[in-house]
Amino acid sequence: MYLVTLAVRAHGWPRWTWQTWLTVAGVGLLGNSVFQTLFLIGIRLSPAGVAGVVNGMVPVLVLPLGLLLGTRVTRRQATGVAVAFGGLLTLLLLTRQPGSPVTPGGMAWLLAAATAWALYTLFNRTLSGRLGALPFVAFSLALGSLPYLLYAAPHVQLGGTPPLAWAGVALSGLGANVVAYLAWARGAQVLGAARTSVWNTLAPVIALMLGAALLHERLPLPVWAAAAVILSGAALANWPARTAAPPTGGTRHNAPTG
Repeated sequence: MYLVTLAVRAHGWPRWTWQTWLTVAGVGLLGNSVFQTLFLIGIRLSPAGVAGVVNGMVPVLVLPLGLLLGTRVTRRQATGVAVAFGGLLTLLLLTRQPGSPVTPGGMAWLLAAATAWALYTLFNRTLSGRLGALPFVAFSLALGSLPYLLYAAPHVQLGGTPPLAWAGVALSGLGANVVAYLAWARGAQVLGAARTSVWNTLAPVIALMLGAALLHERLPLPVWAAAAVILSGAALANWPARTAAPPTGGTRHNAPTG
């Protein structure tokens, strides 16, 4: 609700049609309740580091899914997608090894979650440009999370939950849903959307490191290698294109003199 308050204070209450409200609610449902449900099931069946790497496929999945909406893909982006999917295929093959921490079921749920978030990202680009980034993010988050909150409310045990756990929930919610969104929007303003998207590949790297450091996850070397391939492909696919430098030589155009 904090983002909704910020959006209303900055832009006033949205004067959208009921069709727009339904669209925002539907996209928010896909990017919040659906994504969270799929991801939480997947992370129960997978190491946290692997879950972070598969979720890092989102920028890669956005490109082929964007073709359905008429988005053009450059050769460099196509190469990055191919490299990332090659790493993902390697990760899938590792599920067949006995004793592997990566399971087919976990990978399936995580890929479904990543696909849901990639679709949300595609709609996000269109609706944010038309409705405004802050109003869309705020109301899609509030409306899209409502079904999940209604489902989770009966399972919450207020008396048996230690205060430290509630502090962790509050910190996670504010960090991921408020600070991260606002910092990401500010980064896009300063660096541009293309350069900012490259930094998204750092999230899976940090997840791998935190999983190893805090959760003591010991992933075999082939899993680390597959993760490195996936992240390399994601970075390549999202690396900003070079802009043509202004010519330093050639014809010089002077202002006319009288």
